[in-house]
Amino acid sequence: MGRMTSAIQVHGDKVLEIGTGSGFQSGLLTYLTSRIHSIEIIPELAARTRGVYDRLIGAGYHEYGNIVTKSADGYYGWEDEAPFDKIIVTCGIDHIPPPLLQQLRPGGIMVIPVGPPGAQHILKVVKKTNDGGELSVSRSDIFGGKVIPFVPLSGGHQSEG
Repeated sequence: MGRMTSAIQVHGDKVLEIGTGSGFQSGLLTYLTSRIHSIEIIPELAARTRGVYDRLIGAGYHEYGNIVTKSADGYYGWEDEAPFDKIIVTCGIDHIPPPLLQQLRPGGIMVIPVGPPGAQHILKVVKKTNDGGELSVSRSDIFGGKVIPFVPLSGGHQSEG
């Protein structure tokens, strides 16, 4: 998690997190930016974690108010809130979801575990615009080829092929 967070180089950026889970990653991000959007596909987990944030806010930890959450399929991102400067995906998938790449601002960075179940490589994806205005995407493995297992990204996209 630390290397993934470091790789997206958050400094006040608008961040999309896919896979809220327990909220630990979002909690770390509150120290780096005040604009965090986090998606969790499991409604009960999303509600539980939102409750944790709300209790922390009530106890005076106001930075947790910077986290906007919703329960949805993270594969599709958060189109209404796009574009994002940085995207961090905390679950594995066998490809980079096109909706996430589309919602990444030119000049933005995404980190995402990509590969077969239980054998992902953590990719740093950088979306750039050249002098002619054409978009390009570069990818690099932030762990130098080491396999890192992640829980799978779940949701309806799996039936798309």
